[in-house]
Amino acid sequence: MRNIRDFEALLLRDLTQKNHITSEDRANLIKEQMIKKTPILDNILENKIVDSAIVADFLATHLKARKLENGEQISHSNEPIGDKIYEEYGAIVQYVDERKAKVYFARPIFIQEWEYIYEKIGGKNIEKVVIPYEKFKELEKEILDGIAIRKQFSISNSKELLSLSENERAIKFANEVLEKCIQLDASDIHIEPQKNNFRIRMRLNGVLQVFGEYSNDFFPSFSSRVKLISNLNIAEKRDTQDGALVYPFVNENNEAFDIPFRVSVMPTIYGEKIVLRKLGSQDVSVSLNHLGMDENILIPWRNIIKKPHGIILVSGPTGSGKSTTLHATINEIKSDEINITTVEDPVESKIAGINQVQIDAYKVSFADALRSILRQDPDVIMVGEIRDKETAEIALRASLTGHMVYSTIHTNDAPSAVTRLIDMGIEPFLVASSVIGVLAQRLVRVLCENCKQESMTNDVQMKLLMIDEPQKIYEPCGCQKCANTGYSSRVGVYELMTVDTHIQKLINSRASDVAIREYAIEALNMPTLYQEAKKKVLMGITSMSEFQKIIAQ
Repeated sequence: MRNIRDFEALLLRDLTQKNHITSEDRANLIKEQMIKKTPILDNILENKIVDSAIVADFLATHLKARKLENGEQISHSNEPIGDKIYEEYGAIVQYVDERKAKVYFARPIFIQEWEYIYEKIGGKNIEKVVIPYEKFKELEKEILDGIAIRKQFSISNSKELLSLSENERAIKFANEVLEKCIQLDASDIHIEPQKNNFRIRMRLNGVLQVFGEYSNDFFPSFSSRVKLISNLNIAEKRDTQDGALVYPFVNENNEAFDIPFRVSVMPTIYGEKIVLRKLGSQDVSVSLNHLGMDENILIPWRNIIKKPHGIILVSGPTGSGKSTTLHATINEIKSDEINITTVEDPVESKIAGINQVQIDAYKVSFADALRSILRQDPDVIMVGEIRDKETAEIALRASLTGHMVYSTIHTNDAPSAVTRLIDMGIEPFLVASSVIGVLAQRLVRVLCENCKQESMTNDVQMKLLMIDEPQKIYEPCGCQKCANTGYSSRVGVYELMTVDTHIQKLINSRASDVAIREYAIEALNMPTLYQEAKKKVLMGITSMSEFQKIIAQ
């Protein structure tokens, strides 16, 4: 078979002979094809006229391919040629090794097209694999998202890079990776050596996205360049290393910024994995108004942070925005009349007019730094994280001696924060008399306003949202503005527990976090993470998939 017309004629004859369709069905398919000018195969697959497995069997037989096996993993090559083959022929290229590649497809590919694919993938032996149509559609959005992002990523083409010396290539490539990270506002860059290549991923709005796979021949010079500008030992390849770099970035308005990155290098079985975390570029002025707090949380939070003494905790997992909330809180209360000092590991964002201490720079612990700060006449102290009993005890006692203390702690919800302190070995009376409030939080992705799609809740979604009638919600779609992810940024979801006299009694009696939570919800009307996430879904701010991540934690 050399073209789609021959293929469809043979397919229709086969389906009719095997009684998968009637002669009338066959005539209708031909008639519709003549009217709409669309391929008969598309009509069969998209309207499920016959089972896609039957079509897959036919494809495998007549194109001398095998069918996808149960549990077989498919990964699309993230190189430009793999993207081009997918866009032109709907085929997924997966490199197996230096000599072999698998090509997955759900629609027919003909002799001339196979010759083109063979040439473009460098003459590798091709194993043809047919994917059932439904499985192909499942993979399609993920692949198209990746292609759109890589086009936006726009690393120099191979001809341009190959015209440079090895050292020049490494310098140019490293600069472009850093530039694109900043332009796309990615938080992290992952440079990962693998068996047959190395790949680059970036974290956009909390989710890692693959940006490309590149030859392992180029990895040594590229990784050495990154280590060199991070002030790391390029000769050391068997031990972990931590460093930092500052990249001079000029935006489209010709404004210059120095963007700092924290760099971590870790040996893996295929080479050194390098992760770069983008830090704050300048004095931050983030406001509580921009965090996504609903008024039923923002108003009491503003009241509690202005109290003269006590300890306030922000809880949540790593990467949930706790430090940003504390920085916004400090921006809210700072003035020339109060002395504010922070202890952080590391200082990720600079705040004008605040004394910020980076503990790893001085090789001291949070507890050591806290002791020193208490001799500096502080009014407000921010402790980056309460990690151990010693730090917790000093922080809590400081809050009892006329200081306001802010800190973070790793717990799933607000009530669990006070029981975690007791589990660390802190006496309940000390926790009860010092903690005045706990804010638990998560981050959810914000739907892109340019492309989000309206839908109505189905039965499963109504059950999850605990609503009786279908309501309008929005789901991600993907467009050029959001790099085809469907999301534009992230926003906080919060749960605020204020500590009253009854909660103090519960803490002193070593009550469970469940008991404290029940009282806070019933008696204090505590807004919960579930309620706040639900609001953001029904307001069209975030999607059901983001909501489900919150309730699963």
